[in-house]
Parts: sequence; C-alpha cells; structure tokens
Amino acid sequence: METYQRNWIHPSSIRKVQWDSGSYSSELAIFTDGSKLDGGVGAAFHVIDGQHKQDFQYRLEGHNSVFQAELSALQQALLWKRAHRPTQHCHVYTDSMSTLKVLQKFQPNNNLVEEVRALVDETVSLHWVKAHIGIAGNEAADKAATKKPTIDIHLQLSERSFKTRCKQLLLEHWQSMWEDEENTKGRFTFSILPEVSKSRCIHSRNISQAATNHGFCPYYFRRFNIKTCTCRCGEDSTDDNQHYAQFCPLTSHLRIKIRATHTLRHIITNSDTSKELSSILQYVQENEGEIFQLED
Repeated sequence: METYQRNWIHPSSIRKVQWDSGSYSSELAIFTDGSKLDGGVGAAFHVIDGQHKQDFQYRLEGHNSVFQAELSALQQALLWKRAHRPTQHCHVYTDSMSTLKVLQKFQPNNNLVEEVRALVDETVSLHWVKAHIGIAGNEAADKAATKKPTIDIHLQLSERSFKTRCKQLLLEHWQSMWEDEENTKGRFTFSILPEVSKSRCIHSRNISQAATNHGFCPYYFRRFNIKTCTCRCGEDSTDDNQHYAQFCPLTSHLRIKIRATHTLRHIITNSDTSKELSSILQYVQENEGEIFQLED
C-alpha cells in the first residue's frame, strides 16, 4: 500500500501552485490525461509545439487509481518539459480538477503530489479544461492514455483504493456467509432480504420482528412454547406477523397502503408500508386480549 514518507521541507520553500480555466495558448502547450478502463490504467500527455505534435504514453498497474494516473501524466509531462524545454514558458492543461486542487494543499500528505508540485516552476502555467467538449489536445491525450500495452510506471496501491478494496472483500465475504447453504440461522430473513447491505439498518423493533418472523404473534408463542393461542379471526393457521400485516380482518381498518399482493420485502423496505406495518404490529400488541384466542 502507498505510504507517505514525510519530507521535511521549510514552509518558505514550498511554491504556491496557481491554476485557472484559461483558454488555449498558441505557445508550447501540453495536455495531460489519465484513465482507467477495463482494468487497464493509463497516463499520457500530448505536446503541441508550433506545428509539431507528439504523444507520450504510459501504463500503470491495474490496482492504481485514476487519480494516480492523472498525477503521473502531469508528472511525466513536467519532467519532459524540464528535460527538453527548461527555459521556455509552457501551458499545461488537465481535465482533472481534483489534481489541480490537491497541488494547492499546503500539506497534501502524498509523495507523488509533492514531487509534481516541485516540478511546477515559474515557466509553467497550469490550466483546467472541461473534458469531452472537443478540445483537440485534450481529446488526443485522452485517446493516448488508453493505448500503452506494457506497464512502465509502478506505484503502490493508494490508501483510498486499499480501503475500498477491503470494504469490497468484506462485503463479498459477508454475502458468501449469508448465502451458505449450511447456515441454518436467519433463513426466514434471507428469503426476504437475500442481498446484504451495509446501508440497510432497521431501527424499529416491530419491523425487526417482522423481518425475522419473531415477536408478538401466535406463531412465535407456539414455536417457543410460550403459550398456546391462535388468532380469533380463524382464517389462517399460521397466525404470524405477515398474517396481521396483510390478511387478518381484525387489522383491516389499519391497512391503507399495504396490499395482499405485496411481498414482505416490499412492505419492510418501503418507507410508507413499513410505517404502516409497525403501526399494525403495535396495535396487535396493545390489543392482545381482543385478537388472540387462548387454547386450553
């Protein structure tokens, strides 16, 4: 993983990077671009020097990010400029505003950013251009960034990409455990919510009971030998939470948005029907004596 090696630079020696969204200049111009497409990560820059035009292409490793590719393209362009046109003023264009903004940070905590910033001197003017609007130089750099077949820039996996990959692997492992056929726990919930989600959070006790088929209903009481009872309506021998949510005539006066054709998944995940479901189950709990029929 990419780690930051702090360079002890005196604050007075840090050059303040400026950029604008200026129009194209007829002077020496370099357009840079980075891309990530179908697992391939590329960086390139396109030089326009009078009537002379030339492309330079680089390939990064598949684990590198577009941000790293954009920074690498800018770095290689500035290295080329320093080697071949050290005193000539140059206009450098990029469509990556995040790259330009990070160069302005006083402490970017990124060695590649610091290396690029060190290459920006008084002979370099940085500009932002909008992508894919027909600017010839930018389109040329964008096209070139996808062409290089062999890897020639080796960067470590960025911290952000590392964290994203870890989260992805954990989510995949969680999903695999949830789908495991040998797992006998939570199969009712699995039948409703087969896909795991880190954004799903059920705050309501009543909705949680409906999602697990537990709670205050005759089915649950009989299953765990708490007490033997049935629903007074006598229309369903199961008498579980779904019965009261969708079918029981004793709760029909509370049923406005919930339909008999709805799946339990829809009822639980839809904000309107889940609120109604919670109200129905709360009503059942508060009116146990009128709804449940105790058996001898």
